[in-house]
Amino acid sequence: MLTRRNFIQLSLGASAALAFPTIGSAASPDWRALALNRDRNLSLIRPDSKEKATLCYWTQRGGWNVEGYRQACWLLRDVKYSAAVNMDTGLLDTLFIMQMWLATYGQKHDIHVLSGYRTPHHNSTLEGAAKNSMHLYGRASDIYMPGVSPVLLANMGKMLGLGGVGLYAKRGFIHVDKGSVRSWSS
Repeated sequence: MLTRRNFIQLSLGASAALAFPTIGSAASPDWRALALNRDRNLSLIRPDSKEKATLCYWTQRGGWNVEGYRQACWLLRDVKYSAAVNMDTGLLDTLFIMQMWLATYGQKHDIHVLSGYRTPHHNSTLEGAAKNSMHLYGRASDIYMPGVSPVLLANMGKMLGLGGVGLYAKRGFIHVDKGSVRSWSS
């Protein structure tokens, strides 16, 4: 389980990387870009459909792996209405960085996907769903990782600064999207 102490250590590492001129200067790549300079694998579980996949959607040598990308899009589909779209590749990268960051510190966790793409009809039936939700465009996912506090996961998402992060602590999950950088809690 990722404890508060482990998360603080992770946070300090990221903060230090941003603070040191050799890493944070304009002449050197962004630490997030460095994190993406490798094969990009995701371990995803879709609890409502009982599907699980470990997939590689991008390889350092060959670039985009179409089969892995399609698998990710399928797992992030609207399960209720059996509709899939091409998911935002930046969203996949955000999920990858979060999963990889934890794994770097010995915390290997599958990402449990509660929601990815939503059809307009499905979105309209959900209480509290934004009318122009990023889910409608394949640019958002609601996730949790067993053993990782949603608060810590949301803080990690905010530190990445790659899009929106919503914390739903009482319901045990977070929302990540590729919209503007912002955060909220409910």
